[in-house]
Amino acid sequence: MLRKIFTQYLLFLLIFLFGLGFILSYLFGDEQSYGVNKTVGWAYDISNQVHYSALIFTFSQILFIIGYLILFLLRRKTHYYLSIAHFEIIILTLVFFENFITTIVLSAISLFIFSINILKSYK
Repeated sequence: MLRKIFTQYLLFLLIFLFGLGFILSYLFGDEQSYGVNKTVGWAYDISNQVHYSALIFTFSQILFIIGYLILFLLRRKTHYYLSIAHFEIIILTLVFFENFITTIVLSAISLFIFSINILKSYK
């Protein structure tokens, strides 16, 4: 049962995880944009790194959802252990979201595992 969820329906699991992360960050997040300062002319200084890590995480999740959607529509199965590792790294990224360097490293590892999982998908 678990093998089928992680090999065929990882797309829906990631959509659920992305939605849960969005809801939790909306309800319990206390982020303030206090780092935006207008300096000279049209230049802006964004000194708060949480915005960058939020953008990196969001775009990587959208990429993963679209990639697994394509695999789901092509009826391809992903590798079981790579899918579990990818899912765990996404959860770790959600846990350590406040640390910018950890988010970047985990997003890079997640992207690497995602590309290997796409290449090792079979029918």
